[in-house]
Order: sequence, then C-alpha cells, then structure tokens
Amino acid sequence: MRCRALPDRLKATLGITRSGNHRIWQQRHYNQHTKGYQAVGSFHSEDVDVLMTMDDDVYSPPNLPFEDLYSSVPSTNDDMALDFLIDRKTWTFLNHGAFGASLQVGYNRAQQWRLHLERQPLRFFDRDLLPHLVYSARRLADFTNCNRDSMTLIPNVTYGLNTVLRGYSKIYGPHSHIVLWDTSYGSLKKISRQLSERVTEIPITRFFDMIDQFEDPNEIFEAAFQETLSGVDTEGALFILDHTTSNTAINMPLDRLARIGKESGMLVMVDGAHGLLSQEVDMSKLPNIDFYLGNGHKWLSCPRGIGMLYCPQGDLRDTILEEPAVMSHGMGQGFQSRFLWDGCRDYAAALSVPAVLDYWQSRGVENVQSQLRPKLKAAVELLSMEWHGQMEKSTLVPLELHSPMMALVRLPSSLQSADGRSSTSDDAKRIQDYLFDQRIEVPIKCVDGKLYVRISCHVYNNLSEYAILAQTISKYGR
Repeated sequence: MRCRALPDRLKATLGITRSGNHRIWQQRHYNQHTKGYQAVGSFHSEDVDVLMTMDDDVYSPPNLPFEDLYSSVPSTNDDMALDFLIDRKTWTFLNHGAFGASLQVGYNRAQQWRLHLERQPLRFFDRDLLPHLVYSARRLADFTNCNRDSMTLIPNVTYGLNTVLRGYSKIYGPHSHIVLWDTSYGSLKKISRQLSERVTEIPITRFFDMIDQFEDPNEIFEAAFQETLSGVDTEGALFILDHTTSNTAINMPLDRLARIGKESGMLVMVDGAHGLLSQEVDMSKLPNIDFYLGNGHKWLSCPRGIGMLYCPQGDLRDTILEEPAVMSHGMGQGFQSRFLWDGCRDYAAALSVPAVLDYWQSRGVENVQSQLRPKLKAAVELLSMEWHGQMEKSTLVPLELHSPMMALVRLPSSLQSADGRSSTSDDAKRIQDYLFDQRIEVPIKCVDGKLYVRISCHVYNNLSEYAILAQTISKYGR
C-alpha cells in the first residue's frame, strides 16, 4: 500500500488539502501580477514558474545573447576522448567517479556565459539569466522524463541533501527518523546526525561475504533491511537510497527498495549523485520515489556547479522543500522561483546544460551507455587476471551489482595485510599516494579490512590505461 506523503495530522497543521494544491494557488497568485515585475525580486524577466510549465506549443526557448559557436559536434570526430578537457597525456585518469571531468563543449559554453556576464552584469542578471535557467531546467526535466513542475536546478547533491533533510527535520521535529545504509556517503551521515533526532544505519557491508547464499544478489538489501528494522516503527521515517554508492560503487535496486520503504510507511529519497548518464534515470519508472537528487558534473560531464532536485508530490514541495538551503527573493512565489535564484554566484554551469545535453543526444545516449558496461567488464577482467589469475571473487560484489561505470577490484594478496591483521585506510592511502606519484589517479578503498581499487570507466578511457594500473600495482614495494 502506498503511504501518504505526510501524516494527516501534519497536513492539517500546515493547512494542506487536496483541493488546495500548489498549482491552484500558483494560478491565483499569477493573476495578481498582470503588470510590473513578474520574476523574483526586481528582475526584468517573466515568472519562472509559468515559463517552466508552459506547453511546448506555446513556449519559445530564449535565444543565446552571443554567437552559438559550440552547439554542434564535429561529424569527423569519432573519438569522444578528444571531446574532454582531461589531460590524458600526463595522467592515467581512472577516477571520473570522484569529481567528474568536463566536456569541452560544456566548458566553452560556460566560458561564453561568464564573458557575457562581465561585459554587462545588469543585462545578464536582470534579463538573460532566469529565462535561460528555465530552459536548462526544462531540458534536464525532459532528459529524465519527469513532469517539469516536479524538478528544479540546484548547485549539487549536497545542496539538495541539506534542503531535504532540514525541511524533513523541521516538519517532523522529535518524530524525525532517518534510515540509511553503512555504505551511504560520509557527508550524508554527518548531515543526518546533525539534523535528525534519530538515525538508523543498515549494515549492508557485512552481507557481502554471504552473497552466494542468495539466488538473486539484490536480495541482500532486503535481508539487511529486514534484519535491522524488524519490529521498528518506521511510520514517517525518511528512507535514503543510493543510485550508486560512492565508496563501494554498488547499484541499489531502487524501485524494489522504494516499494519496501513505502510499505513500511516511509518517505523515500535517492542520492543519485552517480546517476545521470551512467545509467537510465527515468522518473516515470520510479513511482515510489519522493525525492531524487542528481549531479551534472559527474558522468554527465557538465562543468562543476549544476545538479537537480526532483519531487513529484506538490504537498512535499510546499512543506519539506519550502525552504531551500539558501533562501532569497523567490520565497513565497513557487517551486522554481525559490530554487533557481539563490544570490549572486556563478551560474555558468547551469547555463551550459543545453550544450552538454545536445552533445550526448547527438552521440546517442543509449549507444554510449551500451558501450560502457562491456568496457568496464573488460577492465575488471584485465586487472583480475593480472593480480589473481581469475575473475571469480575479484570484485567486491558480483559485477552485475556494480555501477555500469565503476567497480571495486581487490588488490593482490601481497598488498593485503598479513598475520591476520586487517588492512586499514592508512594502508589504502599509502598505495594511492604511490599511484599518484606515478601519475595514476585512482582511489584505493578499504572495505571490511580488505583493499580494493575503485576504477571508473567513461568514454575517454581505454584498456591500455587499466593495463598501466595493473602493472604499476604489481611493482609496488619492489
């Protein structure tokens, strides 16, 4: 049974009714503003909430205020590696999953916007910025197949986590209860414990060694959930999933776990920092998700400073999401108004989104995605055979549980601690520093006392780079 987004007692307190939804309130509000300023503050732009929800047949995308030099992709360039800024002549760069690597086309477009801003700041902020932010938001909403009034732009996932968790904790107060996993991102754990009265951490990592006991490897998530929360009152709790875990590069079965969360009376949020482009992000296929947060700077390869916040339910947008992490002129005017403008900062990354999406769509998003899983598998096989002489049990979990673009591969036995002592994060750092000195950028992870390398695999990577990693690790300590 699908639970209510908010308990009735809280809806009554907040004055929320089914008939008093945001869209109706929004229309009444707009009708009062037929003259004068329509956008947030004193900007000379149309109302961004109206622009965001306009039908395609009446919406006109804004024209670029400068010459469009970077919208097309050279038809002769078949090597997508040439389209990235990363210095691959100096570095063996196998850590895209950390902070991404920007596409040239996105960087160029962002630079154009920065120059345009500085040549006439008031023209940019007053008249150009908001309509173009809306265009970026509409494009990203279409890319993720969600209703446009359900999604807005944010600087990054951390901004979104602060917004959702602060709003949730404010609404639920002493009844707040956050449920996450021991593989959750470190800052998420800190934010949760800072803001919520109660945090429950599900210990999924201890199930990894038992994964062979399950017919379907994804069942380990349900087993860990049931063992930890059996008999626990979870009504009104916030259940946080990862599209892909950061440290362990594991994909969670989102729809499956979200249904369990709903059946347990919880709100469900996805930390999708590693979602966009690396795999399908189709909100129409995730009906039990209340919040989805995504980053543009990782696999989508936008310049740093752009993310997304999705929330399909109007009552949640007007309660838990009532106060963004940074509040400004748009407060009280609608979902887009309160999020799109949060002060004078660099919005160039957000404005580069259309150019980046044009690039990927010209390449064929599904075609790109279909190439990467086989490449990752080949990289894992190469490292496994070099270090262990076999593929079996060389990854943290079966490869099908790992992200299509990241995986953890166990380092050689000679690098693991001996005499029964578990390896530590200090051991991991020493090896990672050694690799860095060899101009190899890749993280070493310590999971349950064992050392792994977390490899990333994007379109610019090739197998020769993983061979360099394999050989360099084999020489460590000699």
